[in-house]
Parts: sequence; structure tokens; C-alpha cells
Amino acid sequence: MRHLNRRAIASARRAFARGLTLIELMVGLAIGAMLMATAAPFYGDYVANSRLREAGNALFGEAMYAQSEAIKRNATVRVTVSGANVTTRDLSAAKDMRTIAMPSPTSVAAAATFDIGSDGRPTPFGTAVSVNVVASGTTCSADRRCPGLRVDAGGAVRLCGNYLSGCD
Repeated sequence: MRHLNRRAIASARRAFARGLTLIELMVGLAIGAMLMATAAPFYGDYVANSRLREAGNALFGEAMYAQSEAIKRNATVRVTVSGANVTTRDLSAAKDMRTIAMPSPTSVAAAATFDIGSDGRPTPFGTAVSVNVVASGTTCSADRRCPGLRVDAGGAVRLCGNYLSGCD
């Protein structure tokens, strides 16, 4: 009986003494480094697409804010998008309500100004609005998805995931 106890104790000590050898550790680190090196380019695209999405959502939020303020104030509200800034202005009071900055390094493809009337639709009647978001120094593609804001003549506001692929 005593002999079995010594065996169990020795087996338990060996289990605690086990670990990784230096070679096993180096192989594991090399595999991890190779996986990270292959994932790095995709991570850059992920970050760029996230910034573009964030800028598109900021633009969408500002258009929705302008629409709700136009209805609430029973007045025409102007949204001016130039470069990386979006300004919302109450035309009846002739004062800016707020200005937001789109996240860097995003901006709009072309400066745009549109008015939303007291009924929540773009003015003049029948006007549709189209604003595309781009990233500075890059081109939009299937991998680099640049969002597009669309306000149709009826007042519906939507954000397209990629204005290059059937946003209109």
C-alpha cells in the first residue's frame, strides 16, 4: 500500500513539473507572428471601413436632426456639408444650430447644401439629395466601402453602405 502512495506522489510531482520547452515556446511564437502578419492588411481595411461608416452615420444623424428640427420649428433648415464639417442652420432665425466634424480622415466627395422644409421634405418640392462620403487619399471600391446619404423627394432619409454599388 505504501508503495502505491509513493507512485501516486511521484506521478503528481511530474505533472506539476511539466511545462513548455524553449523550442515549443519559440515554435508557438513563430506561428503567432505569421498569423498576425497575414491579418495586418485586413485590419487596416477594417479600420478604414469603420471610419467611413462612422462618418456616414454622423452625416445620417445630422440629416435626421435637421429634418426633425424643421418639423418642430415649422421652418426651413439648411444642411451644409463641406469638407469634413456638417453645419445645420435655421434659416428663419438666421443662426447656426450646430456644426459637427466628421471623423478624420473622412470628408464628402463634393460639397453639398440642401434645405429641408417644415413638412420634413427637401425644398424646393421634388428635390432629391445625394451626398457621398470618401476617405482622404484612397479610392472607394468593393473593399473600401464609402457610404452615401440619400434624401428622396418624399423626405425619406437613408444611408447606403457603398454608394458605388446601387445606392440610388
